[in-house]
Amino acid sequence: MQNQKNKKLKFTKDKKELSSLIQSTIDAETMIKIIEDNYYQKSFQDVDNSDVTINHLENIFTNETYYLAMKIVPLLERKVLYLSFVENIRLNDICKRLKLPKNKVIHLRNQGITHFKNNLRTIYKAENMKKGGNK
Repeated sequence: MQNQKNKKLKFTKDKKELSSLIQSTIDAETMIKIIEDNYYQKSFQDVDNSDVTINHLENIFTNETYYLAMKIVPLLERKVLYLSFVENIRLNDICKRLKLPKNKVIHLRNQGITHFKNNLRTIYKAENMKKGGNK
């Protein structure tokens, strides 16, 4: 009889500890969620505050050739490149910010890189032709 009471007390004590542990875990998860939400909200506010820069990614280049090559990349592609590489924002956050699906953002980022590279190639060819034509 005494043994059954001890088992019952132990079970009740374990149940209370388990309940307390579960509550602590839930509280910790809730706190983490609040902190993450606050962090992402602040990140979005920072991006909103930097709208002048997001539209003018080319301004980060001091090299005139790179500046020109980026300046003729379409605006939406420049925005995606800016958010990806300058602000280092995750893909999901870029999708939320620009209200676009993931595959579209990935496509825009790839297109932006391709356009930039092609623009550089074209500018270099034009400069070489200019130099060759002046001889």
